[in-house]
This record gives sequence, C-alpha cells and structure tokens, in this order.
Amino acid sequence: MFTWPEIILLVLKLVNNLMSEAHDAKSFQAGTDAEIAKVSASILTKTAAMKTLKDQINALTSDAVDAQLAGLEPK
Repeated sequence: MFTWPEIILLVLKLVNNLMSEAHDAKSFQAGTDAEIAKVSASILTKTAAMKTLKDQINALTSDAVDAQLAGLEPK
C-alpha cells in the first residue's frame, strides 16, 4: 500500500508532467506560427516584386520590347 508522502509525490509528478506537456505544446505552436508568418511574409514580398515587374513589362512599348530582346541575342 502507498503511504501519504508517496501518493503526494506521485500526484506532484503527474501534475509536473501534465504542465510540461502543455508547455511543450504551446512552444511548438508558437514556433509553427512564427514559421508560417515568416513564409507568408516572404510570399507577400515576392508577390509585390512580381506585380512591380509585371507593371513595368506592361508599360513597355513595342519598340522598347524589341530593343530589350535585341540585347539578349548573342553577338
């Protein structure tokens, strides 16, 4: 049979394990949220850069496009 000190120690160990699990879950979720935010910011930056590039390309005249393409041809 268990003594009262052993029962109290067992309960304290159980509570400690439960609190550790809860803390680990919160830490994991915080890390996941931070990674999602970082990737989302990267996608937003790339999207903005592509929109700027698209606007610049659409603003080119036919002569400007021909001049740019001519610059790409090997000499």
